[in-house]
Amino acid sequence: MDRLPGLDEEEAMGMAEHGGQVLSIEELARETGLEESLLRFYESEYGAELPEKILRGGGLFFAPQAVESFRALHARCRLARAANPEGRIGVAGGFARVVAVTSGKGGVGKSNLTLNLAIELQRLGKRCLVLDADMGMANVHLLAGLRPSLDIMSVLNGQAEIAEVIMQGPEGIGVIPGGGGIARLADSTRPERLRIVRALEGVERNADFILLDTGAGMSSAVRDFLITADDVLFVLTPDITSLADAYGLLKTLHRERSMADRSISSVINMVHSLQEAADVARRFSECARQFLGLSVTSVGYIMKDATVGAATFRRTPYTVFRPMARVSVNTRNVAKALLQGERDGSRLSSSFGRYLKLLQE
Repeated sequence: MDRLPGLDEEEAMGMAEHGGQVLSIEELARETGLEESLLRFYESEYGAELPEKILRGGGLFFAPQAVESFRALHARCRLARAANPEGRIGVAGGFARVVAVTSGKGGVGKSNLTLNLAIELQRLGKRCLVLDADMGMANVHLLAGLRPSLDIMSVLNGQAEIAEVIMQGPEGIGVIPGGGGIARLADSTRPERLRIVRALEGVERNADFILLDTGAGMSSAVRDFLITADDVLFVLTPDITSLADAYGLLKTLHRERSMADRSISSVINMVHSLQEAADVARRFSECARQFLGLSVTSVGYIMKDATVGAATFRRTPYTVFRPMARVSVNTRNVAKALLQGERDGSRLSSSFGRYLKLLQE
């Protein structure tokens, strides 16, 4: 029997039993019951554990054995994602790690990065929640393809509990739509503000990561979120105004309340080369160290990629639309870099608890 390309003898015999059948990605998805994006993600991360693909007619296809291989891999990953035997989300007795994603100016791709970063963290086994805190420009739900009937304003008005507002987004992440609720925090009464903060404090025990899409504004509500988050992640672009505005925001925050005990990091978005990314990250870090005495860690870069625009047009996160595109791979690497800074044990400090204390000062 002639052996087909990419198959050892045992696999070739298996192919013969199936009449030389090969599977496209669409057919594999139907056979396994898994989404194409998830199959491609598994292929990128665990390719060495899967049967080699077969070259047919100028294209690469999957062998029939891949069906069971992907199913077994998916089952194993699901078990790995189970944080504990009781199925609780997050670390027992601890709080979520709250990451405030911000920028000094708009148009840097912050909301898109926040959403896709949450998806990649979820794929890496972390239960993630995105809070759309972008004042007046709440659009995470649009990027995620969601149609919310409730938002954070519903909680502020006493129309719903926070659990009713959380929507299930792509890959199982949670999304709290922003609406106009966050904007009202700046001018709301103390009882209203305390109601929102207490609701968010309860959510902290039900996730591993909470990503705040804070917007580029400098309202008191946004500044409070940045000051009290566990981590502040600045999104910059090679545009000089992006660097200047990001530094200005960090300087304002540090003057208002010391940021020395906060984890501050940067990711450079829409870059054309690694050298360009390294230069921007270095300049931001050096300015923070020299003039503010603050340490800023670079957690990666995102190459400029037309995939982002195509995915946004389809209201689909780009890491779901094309998980193997370079922008998706770059985002995955940023997620891994954030996880490298994870501490062992439970997170016993509540970020929103600090916010609550700040409001009462």
